[in-house]
Amino acid sequence: MASSNAAQVLLCVVKWIFHLIPVLKNRIPKPGGWLMSLLTLGYGGDKLLKLEFLSEYYFYYGLFKFESKIYIFNPRLVRHAINKLEKGAEHYLENSPLKNTLLGSSQKYPETRRAIASLFRKTSIEERAAIMIGDIQEMCEKFRGEPNGVVNVTKWSFLMALDIVGHVLLELDFHALGKKQEEMIRAMAVLHKCYALGEITSDSEEFREANTKFDDITHVVLEEALNIDDDTMQRKRLVKSLHDACGFNEAKDNMKLFLLAGTETTASTIPVALYLLVKYPRLQDELRKEAEELLESVMADPTKLLPKIESFLSEVLRLYPIAPFISRQIYEPVTLGDIHLDQHADVIIFTWGIHRSTHLWDRARDFLPFRFLNNSKTSGNMYIPFGAGSRVCIGQHLAWLELRLAIAMMLYQFRFEHAHETPELRFVVDWVHAVIHPDKDFLFRVVSTQNETIKL
Repeated sequence: MASSNAAQVLLCVVKWIFHLIPVLKNRIPKPGGWLMSLLTLGYGGDKLLKLEFLSEYYFYYGLFKFESKIYIFNPRLVRHAINKLEKGAEHYLENSPLKNTLLGSSQKYPETRRAIASLFRKTSIEERAAIMIGDIQEMCEKFRGEPNGVVNVTKWSFLMALDIVGHVLLELDFHALGKKQEEMIRAMAVLHKCYALGEITSDSEEFREANTKFDDITHVVLEEALNIDDDTMQRKRLVKSLHDACGFNEAKDNMKLFLLAGTETTASTIPVALYLLVKYPRLQDELRKEAEELLESVMADPTKLLPKIESFLSEVLRLYPIAPFISRQIYEPVTLGDIHLDQHADVIIFTWGIHRSTHLWDRARDFLPFRFLNNSKTSGNMYIPFGAGSRVCIGQHLAWLELRLAIAMMLYQFRFEHAHETPELRFVVDWVHAVIHPDKDFLFRVVSTQNETIKL
């Protein structure tokens, strides 16, 4: 620990000296052997912290090369990269169940997205808020049934998010909160074990079995969904739109994407948010007061604002962006600003470094829950928790409404406290799918408030 701290201090000194040296134009810098040794001494095997340091170290260059990839964090270069370059996930997803989804194919992406875009519009999602509220309240009732008042918020948030994906996107009843999707959940847990925790590899027998099981389950779910009579629906359903746009197999693969991505943001962000509210109990009380004052009107009209809760969540997603980077692929030589990039270069828009840059944000590493209360969410258009441009996360409106309703409803009904089982906040990175997760499930002591149970 002492050597690690000393190395981090030395790295800060080296960074200060480096910033005194004039920038060499038209150059993509990369750390040499001595700097890599210092980084290893200071941060061990934590690649995310190493990249965060390098984004500060090379800030005046705007980019750097690390492990054959080019990381970009200069706002001007980032805007160029987002607008000019193609999605670059397909070669990372070679062994992923999401390989043939709109996430993994830049060629199929525009056509598929056009077919389903209307279903993800803000107004379309808000029209289904009542269904979402029902699933959130069911989760809250599960909290009340936990022995000793200690609740695994990660587990219940995941199950709630799975039910919301079923109800809001697919118009199916998964009953995940009722423990009716055990096989699907076990398969998804094994995929997480591979990509996020790194405990198994994608060529292991355990992974192959889970991947096959997940494929079989989504196959059956899609068949059942397609057999539902659309005449009883008010609009064309997502599964039908996907099937008509890209056929059964690709529709099935995209359903996997919605199941995985649709649960990740919620199951990762809610535990982090509650960890911070437990750490700062006065903030928790202040946000609860807002929930008590405004929740009823928000439940009646989801377009109504929860100013303090929304500012708090914006800051959570700034400091801990669940999607820490965006991949782009270059299929022909291109120039970004003054930098020439060769064909097939791997470009990473480093959201984590952008959101934590001391050059772009005031008190960048501090958690300031009301940073966004009276301000825009951008710092030179560099607030991008859901990506940006034409390829912004298609599920952003679903995720945002789900988070703000869930936090407000939970705070209205419960007080969250530290428990013996509550872990420290540390992250693991799924480098294949560009997602971070807390490395452990978060358990908190949950105490009911004096407020009445929410009536649906």
